[in-house]
Amino acid sequence: MLSHRDADRVDGAASLLAATEVRALSSSLPPEHPLRAAGPEHRRCAAGQSWSWDGVVFEVLHPTDEAYATEGKANALSCVLRVRARSGASLLLSGDIEAAQEADLVARLGRSLRSQVLLEPHHGSRTSSTEAFVQAVAPGTALVQVAYRSRFGHPAPQVQARYREWGVELLRSDRCGAWSWSSDGASRCERQSAARYWHHRPDADAPHAP
Repeated sequence: MLSHRDADRVDGAASLLAATEVRALSSSLPPEHPLRAAGPEHRRCAAGQSWSWDGVVFEVLHPTDEAYATEGKANALSCVLRVRARSGASLLLSGDIEAAQEADLVARLGRSLRSQVLLEPHHGSRTSSTEAFVQAVAPGTALVQVAYRSRFGHPAPQVQARYREWGVELLRSDRCGAWSWSSDGASRCERQSAARYWHHRPDADAPHAP
């Protein structure tokens, strides 16, 4: 699943499609996008789609048909996917949705958005993570995808402060690296549990005693 057409979401897809056997592709990409012609059967992601695999349920919550009919930013068409384990624990992958899409999700789904883990919308940008949305999701953990020393200033300090005020555990990919999570609550950061010698550590920025 490719959430939307922005380069940071799809630029690696062509090499992945060439190197592995991909049988189906789901996205909000426009018909003329070259990845649509890459070979795998394509399905437009749309709210209401769901499937299960080995006891795990996958649900697409956004975009709606109305969202596709309204021209706007690519972020507004981000495919939002919820993954629910057999135990009931769930993970909400929010793409780059912004405040308007969050409001739509809250209006349609309300408290049924609740998930143990939330991928912070739009890299923790000020455009997203509205109070109503985060309260509806009520995550225990929020993970933000962000580059080391992001030139965009992600994640926004005021957004991260908002999560902290609500008692949400915060994880950042620039400090955590690859993060794994299981539905029984176990999780680990690759850069902490299996660090390589070249990995930067945030505490290394602290001044050293002479």
